[in-house]
Amino acid sequence: MASSGPGLMRFIELAICAAAFIRMEILFSRGGRNWCYIGISMPQLIAVCGATGNQGGSVAKLLLQHPDSYRVRALTRDPQSPPARRLAELGAEVVRADLTIPSDLRDALRGCWGVFGVTNFYDSRIKDDPGSEERQGKNLVDAALANGVQCFVWSTLPSSHNISGGRLVSRIYEGKYHVDDYIREKDCPAVFLYTGNFYENMVIRSHMRYNRDLDRVEFHQPIIREDTQLAMLYVQKDLGAITKAVFDHWDTRKEELNHQYLYCANARLTPLDILASVKKITGKNAVYEALPTTGVPDRDIMFQLYNEVGMYGTKALPDENIAKLGVQMHDIDDFVRSALAAHLGLPLV
Repeated sequence: MASSGPGLMRFIELAICAAAFIRMEILFSRGGRNWCYIGISMPQLIAVCGATGNQGGSVAKLLLQHPDSYRVRALTRDPQSPPARRLAELGAEVVRADLTIPSDLRDALRGCWGVFGVTNFYDSRIKDDPGSEERQGKNLVDAALANGVQCFVWSTLPSSHNISGGRLVSRIYEGKYHVDDYIREKDCPAVFLYTGNFYENMVIRSHMRYNRDLDRVEFHQPIIREDTQLAMLYVQKDLGAITKAVFDHWDTRKEELNHQYLYCANARLTPLDILASVKKITGKNAVYEALPTTGVPDRDIMFQLYNEVGMYGTKALPDENIAKLGVQMHDIDDFVRSALAAHLGLPLV
């Protein structure tokens, strides 16, 4: 036994070094003594809904950059799609899951410590049946509870009925809001993310383009007036960072974070404010046009809601509670420089 002691210790050291999925946390005591404690823990498994989309993709890609802390299970209806394959190449476990099928979700969330949950109201099934969004969200909550998920991060919106006094009711808003109520009713451990309007929609929805013949930038967007203030979010830079910060702090700040709303927007900007940034950074003149309709009544109501009452009342942006998590939000100038100018095919000045 005497000769096996050092050999055993060396074996343990090598095993720890070889296990890339194990993280070592060295916690130093307060005071003058120089002892330390070495704790070994597995990276937490996080299921990410909509992992091939804008919101879920931002979360999945950021978490994949921290394999010592997190493993990613990317949920998608089509694991063979190019975006899903790219996530697999980055190290994600890609799993087929349909939010409308409860058994899919129970299997997909098995063994998960955390979940990023989102529903997509641009999904054709929700477009044709807005009530489906609420059912999808509740299916996800049920699966999280059945699997003992410790931290559920839910991307949501406030009640359009409540903020408009019942004048402008969009089922898109109510679906997500009713899931909030369900989370509280079931006492699911969760954080609510109120997302702003996405800067990325100027690219993804082709709201903005450069007209070479007229040498100007043109911004076309349904319903929204040129002076309407929109709470804006740079999804790819900030939503993933906020979600990761929630996961990072959950074990030590659960009582504070549980069922808290975080307002994920860096500022309120009008379309004219956005075009002023474009002109400053690209040197190009720009014009704005509000289109008459989105073609979908519930979305038209949503945009009219923005015109008349906004999204988040007088809430100060950026949210001080996000700052407390150590996240610094990005602004419109950041988006124009890093993404929009290239989309427009314009150099920076």
